[in-house]
Amino acid sequence: MDHPGGWASEFAEKHNLILRFDTPLPGHLPAYKYEDNDQMIIVLDSSLPNERQNFSLAHEAAHLLLGHTGDLQPAEEQEANYLASELLLPDPPFSDFANDTLRELKDQFPQASFEALARRRMQFVPSLLTIMDNGQITQRLHSEEFAAPHSVTQPEREILNRCQRTQKDYLVRAEDVQMHGIYVDDGRGVVRVLLIVEEA
Repeated sequence: MDHPGGWASEFAEKHNLILRFDTPLPGHLPAYKYEDNDQMIIVLDSSLPNERQNFSLAHEAAHLLLGHTGDLQPAEEQEANYLASELLLPDPPFSDFANDTLRELKDQFPQASFEALARRRMQFVPSLLTIMDNGQITQRLHSEEFAAPHSVTQPEREILNRCQRTQKDYLVRAEDVQMHGIYVDDGRGVVRVLLIVEEA
């Protein structure tokens, strides 16, 4: 079935893609693509949040633009993820707002998830990103220009736990860094806290 309107439809039209929506998809994939009569069709999992559908669409389009075919290697998936973030959040205009908070970025770019925004922001603002889902650290990434300890520090852990406990955002400045915890609950059973550490 087709879902009209929105960022995904505009993106598909711009790149001459046909969108289809279904659920569940084979192998629990968020999306897949196939060619039919010289027309590229991308199928998205309709049960996913719009932001996840948008990134999955950009990811599949990135594979096409990069000429990836056959069994994809991890390096090709990473390359597609990188290009997908640029397709989803192109520069400009993203760089004009990169110093804004995640909440401000979400208002400006509603087509992207908080995680996608945070990852893209790291390309412009040297920082450390830690993601905690339901109380467990699931990701810890940092810009090349930002030196960061491998493990979560005690002050970071305190902000992560406080955000989860109070269901609020927190901004803490300490010495020459600031730590911003963002509480996200999309109502799908995962309570997520993103913590961004950067120079004050």
